[in-house]
Amino acid sequence: MKRLKTWRRALVAGAALWACAGLALAHGAAAPDDRGGSGSANPQVQAARAAVFKANPQLLRSIVVGGGFGGEMSYAVANSMYSRDDARAIADVRAKIKIEAVAPRTWLLRLPIVNVVVFETDEGLVLIDSGYAPAGPVLAEVLPTLSPKPVHTIVLTHFHADHAFGAWALMQQSPPPRVIATDAFIEQMELDMRTWGLNARNNQQKLADVPRSWDQAVRPTETFHGKTTLRIGGEDFVLTHARGETEDQLWVAVPGRSAVVSADYFQSFLPNAGNGKRRQRYPEEWAQALRDMAARQPQLLLPAHGAAITDTAEIQDRLPAQARMLDSIARQVVDGLNRGERKDLVFDAVALPADLAGRDDARELYVSARDIGRMVASQYTGWWDDIPSHWRPAPLAREAGELAALAGGADRLIERAVALASQDAPLASQLADWAWLADGDNPVVVQGAMWVYAQRVAQPLPAQEALVYAEHMVRLQLKLQALQEGR
Repeated sequence: MKRLKTWRRALVAGAALWACAGLALAHGAAAPDDRGGSGSANPQVQAARAAVFKANPQLLRSIVVGGGFGGEMSYAVANSMYSRDDARAIADVRAKIKIEAVAPRTWLLRLPIVNVVVFETDEGLVLIDSGYAPAGPVLAEVLPTLSPKPVHTIVLTHFHADHAFGAWALMQQSPPPRVIATDAFIEQMELDMRTWGLNARNNQQKLADVPRSWDQAVRPTETFHGKTTLRIGGEDFVLTHARGETEDQLWVAVPGRSAVVSADYFQSFLPNAGNGKRRQRYPEEWAQALRDMAARQPQLLLPAHGAAITDTAEIQDRLPAQARMLDSIARQVVDGLNRGERKDLVFDAVALPADLAGRDDARELYVSARDIGRMVASQYTGWWDDIPSHWRPAPLAREAGELAALAGGADRLIERAVALASQDAPLASQLADWAWLADGDNPVVVQGAMWVYAQRVAQPLPAQEALVYAEHMVRLQLKLQALQEGR
């Protein structure tokens, strides 16, 4: 009862939260704008975002910890990864870049969120990845301070916004560098261009920035299938395609330097192999790539996110351990599906083996083991979730309305959700969603749904999960504002 009274008081006090909203704590952590994108200049969206993050500090912490991907976070960059002229993002890259000499003629450029690897050869510089578009001008400034040699080759490990878009500023040199990727890169990039609106939402980017043609992206000058070796300046660079985070991903071995550039296959936390907003990922092939890297016995591991690893024993510990994590999840899911278990029961049962679960590189900072389990299942099965009525369900609004009616109205349903929030946040969130779908113009329902999700985000969460809840909470906050203003 005390909890319900507190919630009712929060509804009355809702307007006070808006008085503080101008603080604008987070410029771009996944709030939708009125065009379906994110990072909007719409002052109401900015105010809603600021209000949500001010009232829910742990939500922001969850996004920062996981969203930085082992590097420094930048909100200016996070929502402007495709922009070539965003002054704030470029300035943030310039201010925050860290140049680490990790071996002779070898540098790890640690940008906010992502890394770029630079090798100096006798023939010129070889870059593995080029960061996001705002990194381009900074790379053009920094590279001449490392070496007088021109950029000879840029290898793009995959098509994602944080890896493949900074090269634009390096293509002005004469002659321009060659750009190499797998043959799947072009197809995957063009799929993103085709689904530009979905891409904007999934990546929390402004619609105007998201590429819709090759004029807004760097097209590889050469592609390969499977495996290839580049001979540059008397050194070999071995490029291996292995489906993992993306269909087109590759990793690079430089045997003459006992180095492996692991792209996005290795992270210092549970690998991002279960992102529910993105296209299919391949945890089992991802695991094999990690084992193949370890088999090369590298003395230097250069990841795309996080710090370099220079201790050979640590490399031989971490790569196989993360491979075992992915293999274990995949095995549990496939075994459960083979036994004919309902999918939700299979996912709920997923857990890492005890000897892996406590490791620091098993932390669920961006996705969870269950998320990865869902991604495994999506590779082998269709969209049906094994619930008979879900093959051809009633429209969600009708279903929500009927459930609300059975509960005695959406008000009663949201009251039950509020009462459950501290005991069973997932169930409370589902009830809150039903109430919201049944009566989204009811201020009691909207405020109650906000209360329920505030309880859910009060604990540390994987960043991708936190981003989903943040997006919904901003939507609820915007609705509250509209209701308070009589719109």
